[in-house]
Amino acid sequence: MNRVLTKILVLLLSASLISCSTNTQKENTGIGVATGAVVGGLLGSAIGGGAGKAVAIGVGIVAGALIGGAIGHSMDSSDQAHLNNAVTTGKSASWQNSKTHSTYTVVPSKKYITVNGNPYCRKYTTTAVIDGKTSQVHGVACRQSDGSWKAIQ
Repeated sequence: MNRVLTKILVLLLSASLISCSTNTQKENTGIGVATGAVVGGLLGSAIGGGAGKAVAIGVGIVAGALIGGAIGHSMDSSDQAHLNNAVTTGKSASWQNSKTHSTYTVVPSKKYITVNGNPYCRKYTTTAVIDGKTSQVHGVACRQSDGSWKAIQ
């Protein structure tokens, strides 16, 4: 379950980074904490019943916030720039964050797909190695009318 949670958090944080190019490390930590708490609470709600369910939700919120904050803290605006460049150009990108030493690889598809009427969308795969743990997630990003890219899945 920890691996699933990490994958979900990496995907959600990737989406956050694609859609907001001015994030600082502090903002990404906050986004990670909030996202992790929500995801952890949702996962916790799927466990147990009665009073046990309430405890599972609480534990899920705390654990998710801690994990999400750690992942969010590891990403900064330079990571976002690499991610945006890969999705924009359709070319793979790999890099290591010089501050956190986390490594990331983004492999976007070269072909556009149409999603919700937008003909300028690309599938992508993000692989992150954070504190020695590898997670891989798949997503879809679409070009917006202003030219920016936003993760939609």
